[in-house]
Amino acid sequence: MNESFDLKRFVSYLFIAGIAVLFAVQWGPGSVGCGKGRGDRRGDSAASEAESAATVNGKEVPLKDFSRAYLGQLSRFKSQGLTAQLAKQLGIHNQVLEQLINTEVLAQAAEARGIMASDAEIIDVLKRNPEFQKDGKFDINTYKNVMAQYYRRTPEDFEAEVRRQLSAQKLLDLVEQGAVVSEDEVKARYLKEANKANLTFVKFSATQFADKVPAPKSTELDAWSAAHQADIAAYYEKNKASYFQDTRAHVRQILVRASKDDGEARRAEAKTKAEGLLKEIQGGKDFAEVAKASSDDTETKAKGGDLGFVERFALPSGLADAVFRAKAGDLTPVIESPIGFHIAKVEEVKAPETRPLDAVKKEIAETVWKRDKATELARAEAQKALTAAKSGKKLTDLYPKDEKDAAAGQFAAPTKPVATETGDINRGATTLPQLGASPEITNAVFALTAPAVLDQVFAVGGDPVVVQVTERSKPSDDDFVKQKEQMTTEAIKGKQFELREAFVKSLRKQATVTQNNQAIDRVTEG
Repeated sequence: MNESFDLKRFVSYLFIAGIAVLFAVQWGPGSVGCGKGRGDRRGDSAASEAESAATVNGKEVPLKDFSRAYLGQLSRFKSQGLTAQLAKQLGIHNQVLEQLINTEVLAQAAEARGIMASDAEIIDVLKRNPEFQKDGKFDINTYKNVMAQYYRRTPEDFEAEVRRQLSAQKLLDLVEQGAVVSEDEVKARYLKEANKANLTFVKFSATQFADKVPAPKSTELDAWSAAHQADIAAYYEKNKASYFQDTRAHVRQILVRASKDDGEARRAEAKTKAEGLLKEIQGGKDFAEVAKASSDDTETKAKGGDLGFVERFALPSGLADAVFRAKAGDLTPVIESPIGFHIAKVEEVKAPETRPLDAVKKEIAETVWKRDKATELARAEAQKALTAAKSGKKLTDLYPKDEKDAAAGQFAAPTKPVATETGDINRGATTLPQLGASPEITNAVFALTAPAVLDQVFAVGGDPVVVQVTERSKPSDDDFVKQKEQMTTEAIKGKQFELREAFVKSLRKQATVTQNNQAIDRVTEG
């Protein structure tokens, strides 16, 4: 791979490139606009004939056009396993709308500049569209029927829109003609991309060694804590949110068990019993004694129903609502839940608070002590790996991939050190695949002229990393001659992209655009 993956640039490219091909997607052969998506009546019902998805300088972008384009794009993504919900989360509807708006902006710019597609170009598009063909040839009656039955527009209106779309594309073509690159630019691109390496690295995360750290002895932890008060205070400030405690209530409860599967008669019987127990308590009986005698909660029965201090999330929702509305000393009414009927007594309520540093010092000391010990083990293992790699061992043999980690998926952190291969990277890369930004490693890699183990343990995100360069290639004049033509083509394409992007951005900056988000939501949620 020539450069690290840049999501923002990639999405931007899709937006601008989408403008150039929107006509083909919406109206070209096999397109949504001309048949593939026309059987999906959801779009037609959601998109009112008179409604717009947006206006551009006062000109409407019809909602039905957005609906057709969006549903067609959604259909393509669904065929690749993407759900409608995920498509919306990824903003596919926004991309489609942006393409339509940008095409309208370009069409208006083309009209203002006197750029217009010819009749011959329009006819050529119509003839090549299989939806308008019969027995493999364009058929005028088929064309008129498609217009009347599926688009509910006249051929004249349709052709006028096709002309505007083609004119927008012609304007972009003219903009692209301004893309020129010098030999020096091509050579600079080559020198960057041909200066390549392939790496294998192992990252030794402290979390992978945490289970190898034994609990500290009390005297050991006290001595460490006394010497690291500043570290403990810094950890507390950084993680203060972790020590926040929401409102808590000291609660006793009585449960009369009856599940949803027990039937209405059993549930009614249990409710009656719970209501009777509540009356006994209201009549003066001690809550704890009634709980010991009659509660079905085996875990708390012997303790008089005592749950201790609990937060809202620890109770069934209905019971939690009643408990956290109550004051100390209050009884709740009988509350129904999926497991039965509850009565609760609130003994005490504690307001939200952040536990003070003094209350959590020992807890933090043990956490930081264990983290530091795990880090020491990680560094020691990294140094051991470096020594072994320098002696000729391969990191892939020393730290092979674990099947369990592989099964957990690509986004799960490995449970132990694993050798990872980056694939090709070039000198222009700002980040290392699967490792992140590390100028120190990148500089060390490209200082080499041949494969080798980098001679030190590096730190990336605080974790030790050992790197082995498995392949190394450098630019040469002979290779440049071989690749010059291809590199020139690629450089021109890159310049064309930059020109298109800048041109469309300048048009959008001058345009007045209003989106009809309510209507768009109806289509995407339809």
